[in-house]
Amino acid sequence: MYLYSNIIGTFVFNQNMQIREKILFSKSDLKNNYKKFQENELLNSEEKLLKKFKKIRNLRTDPDEKLLSKVFLVMSEYDKEFYENNLYVTKLQIKDSITQDLLIVQTIGSVNELKKSINLLSKRLREWYSYVLPEVEEILYDHFSFAERIAVDSPEKLMKDFKLKITMGREFSKEDLAAIKNLASTILDLFDEKQEKEDYLEKLMEKTCPNLTEVAGFLTGAKLMAIAGSLRKMVMMPASTIQLLGAEKALFMHMIKGTKSPKHGIIIEHPLIQRVDRKDKGKASRALADKISIAVKIDFFKGEFLGDKLRKQVEDRFR
Repeated sequence: MYLYSNIIGTFVFNQNMQIREKILFSKSDLKNNYKKFQENELLNSEEKLLKKFKKIRNLRTDPDEKLLSKVFLVMSEYDKEFYENNLYVTKLQIKDSITQDLLIVQTIGSVNELKKSINLLSKRLREWYSYVLPEVEEILYDHFSFAERIAVDSPEKLMKDFKLKITMGREFSKEDLAAIKNLASTILDLFDEKQEKEDYLEKLMEKTCPNLTEVAGFLTGAKLMAIAGSLRKMVMMPASTIQLLGAEKALFMHMIKGTKSPKHGIIIEHPLIQRVDRKDKGKASRALADKISIAVKIDFFKGEFLGDKLRKQVEDRFR
């Protein structure tokens, strides 16, 4: 007698390779035990199956290759169940593959795209409003302040507030000014949306990667993770690779044309790197990348919180 188990169920074959006993798996069985298939564990280890077949004498669980080939021929009648169960388990595995770090990647992508949209529309707003009051563009450099004043104040009020006696712009109708104000309001809405996404990203980073957030900051940490692709991929990278994430083009040019090798990538945005002298930025980037590499591994393997100690070590070195 031979005991054979696969994704369809567990079967007992006699010497003539005929099915003597069988237990077919239901959807609930697959849902509760499908991870054992990932770990190459047979479902016939379940107690209910052992109780079913324990009375059968000379029961073998390791049929050779010749017997397995005969098993596949006998079980051809279960092709439909084999397809449906495999499809069901694959969907469950895909569902499990959607982790919190993928949400971080999508959120930081949304933040970056909102920034690009804000910059593009703000440039358009400044060019458009320069026909009305070109002097204001040189006074309000910040995009948010510029859009805020344009959306609320009239040209006359802006001239009064900024003490402008005459302007090179021309007068427009209320309908034309309303179109400009609507664009300014849209830009303000995008600023609000970006702030909401950043607040959500900060909470998500603190929950998923507390050590990485403490060492790199939630924005820089999320950007590093997005470039790497996921937290798992980032864990597998050496510190030297983390140091150069975001500098792929410069590294490629170095390898192809022999230009100067980059010393840092997106990690240059970290406040610590910004504070050190220019000649020490490479050393600081390398030291910070080392601690980020450690922090990522702690977060991935659910270790204790050591982010504050790791950050302090880097700060003490480049104080």
